[in-house]
Amino acid sequence: MLPFYHDLPVEVHTHLLTQRWAELVLLSACFYAASTRVSNQDSLPVSSTTTDDSEEVSFVDSSVNLQLLQKRLCAVMGKHIPLEHVNKEASPLVEKFTALLHSFSRLKITLEAYVCLKAITLLHYTPHSCDETAIDVKESMVRSVYVRRVSLIQDQFVKALQIHLSQHENGARLTDILTWLPMLHSASSVLLHSKMFYVPFLICKNPKQINSDNRSAEVRTILSPFSCHPSDTITDDEEELNATSSC
Repeated sequence: MLPFYHDLPVEVHTHLLTQRWAELVLLSACFYAASTRVSNQDSLPVSSTTTDDSEEVSFVDSSVNLQLLQKRLCAVMGKHIPLEHVNKEASPLVEKFTALLHSFSRLKITLEAYVCLKAITLLHYTPHSCDETAIDVKESMVRSVYVRRVSLIQDQFVKALQIHLSQHENGARLTDILTWLPMLHSASSVLLHSKMFYVPFLICKNPKQINSDNRSAEVRTILSPFSCHPSDTITDDEEELNATSSC
């Protein structure tokens, strides 16, 4: 449980997660990849990391990660997916994610720093996008109180991160980490736009083979646009409902 869980109402937690989940996904994927990497690729030329049989995520070459993504998509979906198709659909996201991986790996983040950074990312609060004129004065004051409270909690984690980093002479610097956060936000925008939320997971971790036909059907639905289904189509009424409920 988050240490500040009881300090904020469920509605605020929900709003924070709704805003920041894409950044949290990418941050988690970056830390997992960095903490499980086998070799140091920073000194390798890009061409030397491009191999058809590579099973290791690349921190420098997006073409390796595209091949890795294609291989794992084929395994999960139980059919061949041309590399050209994967490249067309996922190339911008994979390039952005690879660049993010590379910059993150250079920070040399410890587990403790990662935990603080994850909390700092989650607690980056931005106001609701709904029409503020529809909010009464009382509700507006309540929101202001919780915005300040979220900011104070975030400041505590920034301070904790600063103290932790000061105890590691050769570790990352706070300014470097805070400078990296806009890159994370930029990559999350690409992830949200692509709607291929599974890509970071498939690149960073080899999925187990799925044998169940029913389960495979569920996975194929999730892995749109590589597999299209009539149920994926959203009507105008559903879009309006989603827009209303997101506020």
